[in-house]
Amino acid sequence: MTDSSATTTTTRFLSIRLSPEEYAEVYQHLQQSTCRSLTEYVKKVLTNKPVTFKVRDQSREDILHQLTLIKSRLDTLVDKTSPADAAHLLPEVADIKATVRQIAEKCSS
Repeated sequence: MTDSSATTTTTRFLSIRLSPEEYAEVYQHLQQSTCRSLTEYVKKVLTNKPVTFKVRDQSREDILHQLTLIKSRLDTLVDKTSPADAAHLLPEVADIKATVRQIAEKCSS
C-alpha cells in the first residue's frame, strides 16, 4: 500500500538545447517570476501550472527609498539633539517617524 501523502520523487530527466538568445529569454522570464530556480520555472511552464510574476512599480520604490532617507535623517537628528532640546523635539520626531512608517506600510502592501 502506497502512502499518498509522501512526496513524489522525480525519476525522469529532460534535456533541451537552446541558443544563447533563447536561454537569455528564458532566464529573463525566470528573473521576473517568483520561482527560485530555473528548474522550478521550467517545470511550471511545461506542465501548464501558473507562474507568478513580480510587477515592479518604480514610483513606489522611489517613495520607499525617500522615506528610508527621511527616517535615517530623523535618527541622526535625534542622536545630535541636546538634552535641553530633546523634550520638545522627540515627540515631533516620533510623530513624523510614525507617519513615515504608515506611508511605507501602505506602499509595501
